Amino acid sequence: MKSKSDHPICELTELQDRPSLSFTLNVKDDVIAGFLVVTAQGFRAYKNSCPHWGVELNWKPDEFFNVDLTHLMCSVHGALFKPDDGECIFGPCVRQRLVPIPITVMDGTVYYSGK
Repeated sequence: MKSKSDHPICELTELQDRPSLSFTLNVKDDVIAGFLVVTAQGFRAYKNSCPHWGVELNWKPDEFFNVDLTHLMCSVHGALFKPDDGECIFGPCVRQRLVPIPITVMDGTVYYSGK
């Protein structure tokens, strides 16, 4: 059930023709810059920040995947991350992870479900 702390990110229809989508939310006094990815296990959301340098991952708006659409890729140094759990498998931050953002999907909408 949706609660007062949930904030809508996007409609599921916005993810039909793309594997990832950037978003920014204002939650209380924080600005959350993140992105959604479509995976074989469902939807995941991560903060848009590489664990190596803290730079944004996307190389252009809403583009987070490598050319093969198999891994998320840092635009600065090419680190590769598994979409399902955010683990870095190649690059200077191997074994580190992207920071997950809690989400829920309800009635065709993806919501931020953190506090």
